Amino acid sequence: MRQSAIAAAGWFALAAGAAGAHGISLGAGEVPKGWAAIAAPEDAAQWQCAIDALRPWQVLADGDGRVRIAPPQPAPPLRVTLADGAMSAAGDGRIEWTPRQGEAKAGFVLSNADLRPKAATEFGGDVFLAEGRSRDGRYPGAIVRFERRDAQRWRIHRALELDATPAAAVRSGERDWVVLTQTGLVRIDLAAQRQRPLHVNPRWARLQPQSLQASGAGWLIGTAHGLVRLQPFGERFSEQWLVPENCRRLAAPQCGCRPQRLER
Repeated sequence: MRQSAIAAAGWFALAAGAAGAHGISLGAGEVPKGWAAIAAPEDAAQWQCAIDALRPWQVLADGDGRVRIAPPQPAPPLRVTLADGAMSAAGDGRIEWTPRQGEAKAGFVLSNADLRPKAATEFGGDVFLAEGRSRDGRYPGAIVRFERRDAQRWRIHRALELDATPAAAVRSGERDWVVLTQTGLVRIDLAAQRQRPLHVNPRWARLQPQSLQASGAGWLIGTAHGLVRLQPFGERFSEQWLVPENCRRLAAPQCGCRPQRLER
């Protein structure tokens, strides 16, 4: 095993132990105790070092504007509840509409192996899915709309094409849906069915983004290789990474996190 992998495993055990089973809760702009905010890597060697050394984290809503960071857990099935039933979506492309008990409305099950749902939400009685997967080194994605025609019929169509595969999404206001993709953040106007890029970084695909939560006016992103923090910077966002304090100087050729000294 390489030295960097040994060092990474060491800090992960310490950091996960400090976080505990329920993770760390932090407010907007806060940096957890024992952690540091560092600039995003600039060159290929720094990126490779970070990918070798950093381990996965998940971000979750913790209430009162706070975010919880914790080791990743299996994602629950996607489910959107409407007034007269619920729509569920599985990662294998199975979509099921189940009318509420006692409602005289037809249910349905749709199985489409080409559909890979990653997130779902409701707007105006319709259901929107963010879906996609890697194909031949490309990362296409789409927003699929399940449009309600009447009590028993739905119209299904691709409302928007995305430049990259979605990974997660959260609502931001009454009509806005912010989608995390493999290469950035996109704001979806569900009413107008338009999209606007918020932040783009093609190198994120190497990090494998997995979870997203708002943090004040910015965003926290959990990936398979650490935590990304986006902070407002004029009309754009500045990108930082949150890492354990002993990992603040990740650099080749001796890539890894410094051993932590135990307090007596």
